Amino acid sequence: MKGAFSYKSGGVGVYSGKGMSSKRAFTLIELLVVMAIIAILAALLLPVLSRAKNNAGKVTDLNNLKQIMVAVHLYAGENSDVLPLPNWDQGSATMDDGKSHPGWLYAVEAGVSGPQRFNLEKGLLWPTLHTPKIYVCPNDNLTETRYSKVLGANVQREQQLSSYAMNGAVVGYMQFNRHPEIPPVKLASMLPTDCALWETDESEPYCFNDGANYPLEGVSARHTQGGVQVVFDTSASFVRLDQWKQEQECPGKNRLWCYPFTADGGDPEMGHGQ
Repeated sequence: MKGAFSYKSGGVGVYSGKGMSSKRAFTLIELLVVMAIIAILAALLLPVLSRAKNNAGKVTDLNNLKQIMVAVHLYAGENSDVLPLPNWDQGSATMDDGKSHPGWLYAVEAGVSGPQRFNLEKGLLWPTLHTPKIYVCPNDNLTETRYSKVLGANVQREQQLSSYAMNGAVVGYMQFNRHPEIPPVKLASMLPTDCALWETDESEPYCFNDGANYPLEGVSARHTQGGVQVVFDTSASFVRLDQWKQEQECPGKNRLWCYPFTADGGDPEMGHGQ
């Protein structure tokens, strides 16, 4: 017999044979098989988790933009139907009239530089929304550094308050720079299906130089080749990049180029240019 009995002080016999106490270890091949299975499961689960996160972000964006547009309606209702300024100001505290112009998103703090000059709590919609998260897509990193084709350098965004931009059509785009005394258009002047706000294209940091954009500056692609938009009747929806590009390249007036006082819906002087 390979095993043998040993005795403790109590006289109880204990079998000490190697055949009963040894444990079988995994072989190298078995470990590699386990690791391969784990890798396959991870590869299958990661896209599912990514899609779930993407969809959750999209749902949040739809809710955020709807709430923002409801706040726009409330603001207009208390201001003779005039829409809030879209912050078409290049982040400057003053325009040609030498005055500061608070917009839907922020007011610029005079004498302050960098992203800190954009004051969210002095924005025209803050008294209604009163929550910073409503202005941001949960899948968006507001402070990330990216290469800017416009600036030719790796930079952070200037405006780090919101993932969304208002359509500059509200003030006739560059007309606001030339004639800041002209108020924004009235809500009733816009078609219910005209695009009011959208997720800004995060691939170009310069698109975040203020709170408003041209349709030419594009929509975000973070939600599976598309982003979220809201129209003036408060309906929020997903828009694909190819659909946006087709509408943005249209030479006539449409739901993106929707300034009501020009034939093509663009800038009174520059049309669809910038």
